[in-house]
Amino acid sequence: MTEFPRPQDGARLHAAVLELEILNSPEEPEFDQITLLASMLTETPVAMIGFYHNGLVWYKSRLGFAGYQENPASALNLELQNALVLENATTDPRTAGHPMVQELGIHSMALVPVLSPEGLNIGYLAVADTKSRAFTDKQQHGLNLLAVQLCNLLQLRLAKMQEQAGTLLKKDDINEVIALLEHNVDAYLIADASRVICGWNARAADLFGVSSSQALGMMVHQAIVSERNYDAFLRLQDQHLKEGMPKQNYDVMVKRSDNSEFIATLGVSPTEINGQIYIIVSIRELSDRKIVNRELEKQKSFYENILNKIPTDIAVFDLDHRYVFVNPGAIRDPELRKKIIGMDDFEYARFRGRDEGVARKRREQFLEAKNTGKVVRYEDSIKNPQGQTVTVLRRIFPVNDEDGKLSLFIGFGIDITERKLLEEKQSVMMKQLSAQNTQLLDFCNIVSHNLRGPLTNMAMLVEFINESEDFEEIKLLTSKLTPVIDSLNTTFNELVESIQVRQDMEIASEPIVLQEYLQRTLDGLKVEINKNEAEIIVDFKAAPVVVYPPKYLNSILHNLVSNALKYRSPLRKPRIELTTRKNKDSILLMVRDNGLGIDLTKHMDNVFKIGKVFHKHPNAKGLGLYMTKTQIEAMNGKIWVESSPDQGAVFYVVFNNQH
Repeated sequence: MTEFPRPQDGARLHAAVLELEILNSPEEPEFDQITLLASMLTETPVAMIGFYHNGLVWYKSRLGFAGYQENPASALNLELQNALVLENATTDPRTAGHPMVQELGIHSMALVPVLSPEGLNIGYLAVADTKSRAFTDKQQHGLNLLAVQLCNLLQLRLAKMQEQAGTLLKKDDINEVIALLEHNVDAYLIADASRVICGWNARAADLFGVSSSQALGMMVHQAIVSERNYDAFLRLQDQHLKEGMPKQNYDVMVKRSDNSEFIATLGVSPTEINGQIYIIVSIRELSDRKIVNRELEKQKSFYENILNKIPTDIAVFDLDHRYVFVNPGAIRDPELRKKIIGMDDFEYARFRGRDEGVARKRREQFLEAKNTGKVVRYEDSIKNPQGQTVTVLRRIFPVNDEDGKLSLFIGFGIDITERKLLEEKQSVMMKQLSAQNTQLLDFCNIVSHNLRGPLTNMAMLVEFINESEDFEEIKLLTSKLTPVIDSLNTTFNELVESIQVRQDMEIASEPIVLQEYLQRTLDGLKVEINKNEAEIIVDFKAAPVVVYPPKYLNSILHNLVSNALKYRSPLRKPRIELTTRKNKDSILLMVRDNGLGIDLTKHMDNVFKIGKVFHKHPNAKGLGLYMTKTQIEAMNGKIWVESSPDQGAVFYVVFNNQH
């Protein structure tokens, strides 16, 4: 026992713990499953269930205590009245010197009290980790739920013991007691104070091969114990008498009528019938397969009862990745939960008519957990019955048996859809904020470089008009305002269009025949093409159709073709080639010209920036390529250029999401 922690109200507490008959009881898998669940829930290597006794703690179940030797000499002045979390037990004055903390290397702990029916703190459920950490609200809530289930388990355990023995105290006739036990699934015998058998049920007759008529009147040891074991059995009987005949369980060697021996657990309970003391003995064969199956069913019902009440998505798999249990948090419909048992994810996907891609991903994660023996974490996105995408954070825990062999897997799932939606909204907001910040810088740039000149010209013309008294001169000066205003208006409209592109995050796309839209561009530039005798070569056979917003595609084609005409070489006739190439999920458009070209050594970082021009031209404002890049990137595409001075240029445009 370990002096950790020390409760209050010693006398009442001692009585409450003794009443449960839990101290020094043998191992019971139901309690070990609670410590395992607590460890898995909080992802800690150490878990325990302890009960207070005479200022110490007796552990009913422990996980992760290998190599630890208890040292009862160390007493801690720590009283656990409510749930307690220690984020660093090595520095907390209440725990720093405790041998458990030192020898197991414990840094953080979470303890939840276990209460008796009258509200006394009779023990605790605790988990511990070897690193400093915090425990989430969900983990602490889960520990509280497990503590409640632990209290329920203690009450069920006590009730069962009372049902098997204590309730018989109310019977006033030995024959009625024998009749109650006659068809019990366990073997029972009833003996008087002298240990003479006066009751022998049907299961005892089957187990020992001795009929009721043969057993009645025999001494207990003569009926069920080999003669060579008489002395050991009688010593055990005398010890029971000396201890005041408490309720006890004994594992002893017993025999059948054919003298074959087997180990059985004898549950010995004294009772009073008509003022006389009788001994009721339950007999359970440890190797009896029916008993084992019944115990397994009890264990299964126990952990299913707990798992069904945990609000997270939980599933248990066998070594072949077949479902053996699914809780309501994973599948609400009880009929579907029954159907899935024995299936794997592929069979379940076919049964529900779902995409097997989810099943493949789950199988990959399962195999990783199976091959590595480690916890695997991943995200899983599926459609719910309403057609909405639900994102679940999943974890697969490998579970080993007592021999250290892999026995099953437990999967946990937590719905993080809201968190993912919030992250996506934050990402969109950040993108919009970034775009708006860029727009602000661009706007300042345009005002500085493109609007200042026209505004200065307008101011000078207005000043001349105000100073002039000659009507013809005023008329002439006024006429010169028109091209300045037109230039200012064009620049302003281009700026507004640029801003609209960056804000329009959900513009609709549609299938577009490239040749038709290119022809519109060529028709609009017909005068320029004919004037310069430009040669236009088009080959869209590799990818004749692109899915894209029509107004963006019009603008992109117009800017690239008009630039090729605008920056033509004076030494040769313009030649413009437009071709496409289809890739897996994208289309590449290439626009090649033989014009003046761009010195990328000088201008590589400025090609697509606003207000940047590379040749002297009266209509150059540095907005065309900037607008083109903005429209392409708004649809998650790419644009780049290859060029050198007087060697022409090739512009590459990638249209993504072209299935």
